[in-house]
Amino acid sequence: MSQEEIFIFGASHVGIRLARRLAIQGQKIIVVDRFEAAPEIPTGWDYVCGDFDDLPNLDHARLAFIVTDEDKLNIRTALAIRSSRPELKIVITLEQSRLGKKLSRHLGNFAFISPPELAATKFVAAIYAPVIPPMANIQPFIPEPEIEIRKSWHVDPLVFRALLAFTLLAFSTTIYFHFAESLPWIDAWYFVVTLMTTVGFGDISLSKSSILSKIIGTILMIASVTNTAVIFALITDSLLRQRLALSFVRRRIKQSGHVIVVGIGSVGLQVVEDLRERGEKVTVVEDDTHGRYMPMIYAQRIPTIIGDAKLEKTLRDAGLADAKALISVTSDDLTNLEIGLNAKSLNPEARVVLRIYDQLLAQSLDQRLDIHFAYSTSSIAAEELAKFAG
Repeated sequence: MSQEEIFIFGASHVGIRLARRLAIQGQKIIVVDRFEAAPEIPTGWDYVCGDFDDLPNLDHARLAFIVTDEDKLNIRTALAIRSSRPELKIVITLEQSRLGKKLSRHLGNFAFISPPELAATKFVAAIYAPVIPPMANIQPFIPEPEIEIRKSWHVDPLVFRALLAFTLLAFSTTIYFHFAESLPWIDAWYFVVTLMTTVGFGDISLSKSSILSKIIGTILMIASVTNTAVIFALITDSLLRQRLALSFVRRRIKQSGHVIVVGIGSVGLQVVEDLRERGEKVTVVEDDTHGRYMPMIYAQRIPTIIGDAKLEKTLRDAGLADAKALISVTSDDLTNLEIGLNAKSLNPEARVVLRIYDQLLAQSLDQRLDIHFAYSTSSIAAEELAKFAG
């Protein structure tokens, strides 16, 4: 009798780490994804290139993990598997745990985990772990000259489109009146502007023009008034949104005993929420004012610094000197490492927790740089998922 198989749909970071763990346990693992080749050479597990809409043979499967980076794809694949194998146990990853709970009520033999929530719990718990005395050989921090990169002015896409429509309307009607009314180019342009702004001086009129010209002139006036109102409304809305965002963004944070969270993605937002549930004071550092999750930060009136956390000035503005901890959870290992090293230099007493994918790098940080709390979101998720295969 052949050994039962465990399928892992998605050769993501989570999927590969899960495959390694289960292969070490002696499980027969098959990883399925759309890539022609596996992201790394399979060691103890097999790889199959296939489309998620065309499922492989699952007759000998005893468990299916679905761990792509897309929630919708995970759900769609789970539903397809459930249709072909109603009794097969399915475990998926979802960023939105509320959605997962609702799916659990409708699908049998179904379970899910939320990697951002698991990772946030781990990162927050690290703040309260036993304190390890700082190494004696930490050198005093000597600030280096920094160049702050200023972001270009952000133009609302809707305002840009409205202005573009306004400009195209002006030029197209100028061309029409130049030829239809035999007006010189400058006179045609002057006439169009007077119509669009509804301040016609009577020096040029359409009273003796053709019916078509009168219709186009009427449409131009109505369209111009409407478009002008839309443009002003969009500009006002954009300015108000900018002002609302900036009203919660401070130049310098004046508080102590707080936790600084760098990087507001799905993990960072969950870290902030977990900290606030524990009663911690939180300060956010993010380099993108218009980040996907920033409106939720503004809505909660959380003190925020907009800037590059790799810069010593940004960390000082966030009040690192008086902070109890810093948690850096951007999606880039080197960015988190640089932020962590700056934090240890600026405030050796603060607890530094980093999101690091590379396990070897995390071990080196522990052994060489006195950063004892470096975790990988995918590793945490893989560890939790592996429990379902037991």
